[in-house]
Amino acid sequence: MSNLSAINYTPTIIANQLVSNLNTDQTQQSQLETQLSTGTLVNSPSDNPAAASSLMSLDSTLSRTQQYLTNANDGVGWLSLGTSTLNSVITTLQQAQQSVQALSGNTLTGSQAAITGTVAQLQSSMSEVLNLANTTYGNQAIFAGTGNVAQAYDSSGNYIGGGSAPTRTVAPGVTLPVAATGPAVFGTGTSGLLGPTGVLQTLITDVQTGTPASLKKAYTTDLSALGSAITTVEGQAAVLGASYQRMQAFANQATSAQTALQTQISSIDSVNVAQATTQLVQEQNTYQTGLWATAQIEQHSLVSYL
Repeated sequence: MSNLSAINYTPTIIANQLVSNLNTDQTQQSQLETQLSTGTLVNSPSDNPAAASSLMSLDSTLSRTQQYLTNANDGVGWLSLGTSTLNSVITTLQQAQQSVQALSGNTLTGSQAAITGTVAQLQSSMSEVLNLANTTYGNQAIFAGTGNVAQAYDSSGNYIGGGSAPTRTVAPGVTLPVAATGPAVFGTGTSGLLGPTGVLQTLITDVQTGTPASLKKAYTTDLSALGSAITTVEGQAAVLGASYQRMQAFANQATSAQTALQTQISSIDSVNVAQATTQLVQEQNTYQTGLWATAQIEQHSLVSYL
């Protein structure tokens, strides 16, 4: 025979236990209702400490990834515009080059109309190149460097930007340029395209002067300088085009990483609505049954237990 004494469960003990069960049921109901209303399983760290910790880490990683994606998309915009702008510059310069190449020395010396027409074409080309050099993305001139100015060049063709080419961080430890500076594209001084002593202005002056010597210089030395300047712009266009491809690849990479992280977060934190709804109904039924059972223990003192 066992020496253990039988445990006597008084109505008070049973009622207290039932009340405790009712409180637990209420807490579970409240948690399920919150989950259904928010669509998430973890609404406070106490809901699931381990899951909450994982979600904090994933959210932090997702935030960084979203910033990389924003940076990469911004870079794609800059580089797309920069590449298309330089292609337009090249087209404009080639037209200026062809307008001079189409004229022979005899034609230049013998026809003031030809000279006047060529000068007008060159002036139009220089104006167009200057406008393209001041192309902006948002509120920033794309060839102004990090000088944060609305214009890269003033109306005379002088560079007023500054600093290096702007960059964007698109992955851990990876920073890419999103533009080129004006001097890198258009050159400087007498070998540069723009400005009072630039290639285009020199070409215009020599053609406009109209003497045999100045016309010969325009057709030889000046056109050679223009050809070199075009080669420089073509080189920078190729660099920006390659950077565009890299930037697009990082944008795609960040998009894929963002999708994967969101899927992982969803697998941890998303509520199965059908399952949670069924569980809530069960908890409500259990709670109602518990209320009835508690009331039967000692009806006159039920309020005190609750």
